[in-house]
Amino acid sequence: MMMKRPAETPQVGGMLGEGVAVEGTLVFSQTFRVDGEFKGKITRSDRLVVGEKGKVSGEIEVNTLVVYGRVEGKVRVKSRLEVHPKGRIAGELEMAAPALSVLEGGFIEGTVKLGGKADALPSSEPASKQGSKP
Repeated sequence: MMMKRPAETPQVGGMLGEGVAVEGTLVFSQTFRVDGEFKGKITRSDRLVVGEKGKVSGEIEVNTLVVYGRVEGKVRVKSRLEVHPKGRIAGELEMAAPALSVLEGGFIEGTVKLGGKADALPSSEPASKQGSKP
């Protein structure tokens, strides 16, 4: 009996295998998986998966990022970021939407900017002082 793949499971459009090292610019429209080592720039990309033995360093701009391995550099995520156990991100992380998931054992080191409006955050001043003049 043949089983269907669940609709939410994205197909991998490309892959960088374990033991392979590439340097340059990478552009893709589907899911791309890195199990080797990539150094450079990834832009205009949909979903990037960094496998447990994968390492990506440089400048990354993707819709969705799933990290099982290591990511270093400047990272911009438009939609969702998942850091799984043993996953590591080091550098500058900027997210357009606050959809961040770090599972136990996952690690982020550096600066993190989450999207959203600053005025949507609650004020730290007591309500009695808000709106009053000094």
